[in-house]
Formats: sequence, structure tokens, C-alpha cells
Amino acid sequence: MPKHFCLRAGWMMGGGPKKDKKFINKIFQQIKSGSRELHVVDDMFGTPTYTVDFARSTAFLVTTKYYGVYNHVCEGGGSRYDVAVEFVRLLGLSETVRVTKVASGYFKDTYFAPRPSSERLVNLKLSARGLNRMRDWRACLEEYSEGYRRALDAEV
Repeated sequence: MPKHFCLRAGWMMGGGPKKDKKFINKIFQQIKSGSRELHVVDDMFGTPTYTVDFARSTAFLVTTKYYGVYNHVCEGGGSRYDVAVEFVRLLGLSETVRVTKVASGYFKDTYFAPRPSSERLVNLKLSARGLNRMRDWRACLEEYSEGYRRALDAEV
């Protein structure tokens, strides 16, 4: 199929507190259940990708004739620890919730499938073609965390 788009995404975040089944909501559920210390790996790296930006950028990309395979992730990257620290900060809980660095072996019984230490992607082809519309993951997480802040406020 010469006319195709194949988009590779990173660590997805989207759907909010009621639908998200990924990392952000797992952190949120721990906080919501009363955890004041979160153990988060600092040796796994990737690129958080906001579903809203992914969808908007995809809608734009398919209007072009630049078919092909693309990395399609938010800009920047970091560890799971970096993402958790930023999320806790955005929730305004940095003073009450501690994020503790652990090695991935800490969760070997829970997450026993082998995973690469880096899943980081860069939008090289999108950028080279002037098609990169993806924002920095921190800006996206700030926007995304609004729904989680409202969910916390509703509980208080």
C-alpha cells in the first residue's frame, strides 16, 4: 500500500479519571486511595503522548499527501519518575505526596513482561517535513491534569 499513514505513539495519556487505564490514572488512583508515598521507576524512559494532540495532529496529517511511517509523540521525554513528579506538582500535592525513585526491579512481580529501558521516540520525519504539531508533554500534562484536579476537588 503506497498511500498509507502509520503513526507510532508513545506513553498515551487521555480519557480522564473515569476512562484512563494508563500510568497517569494509576498514579491518581494511588493518591485518591490515600497513598502519600508513590514508588515510581526512574530507569524507564519514554515520551508521554496526549490523545487530544495525537488526534488533532493526525487529522491534519491525513489531509497531506506525505504518506509514510511517522513517530507521532509529544515533544520532550523523560522517565516515569519525571512524569509522576510533574503530575503530583500539577495537582498541587508536592507538599503532601512524596514521589520516591525506584529501579524497575521493584515491580518485577507485578510487571514481569520484559520492557525496554527506553521507549523514547522523536518526531524527526514530522519535523523535517514541517508537519510537527505536537506540543511538549509537560504542557499537555498540565492541560490533562485539569480533569484530575476537578475530580480531587469534588471529593473534598
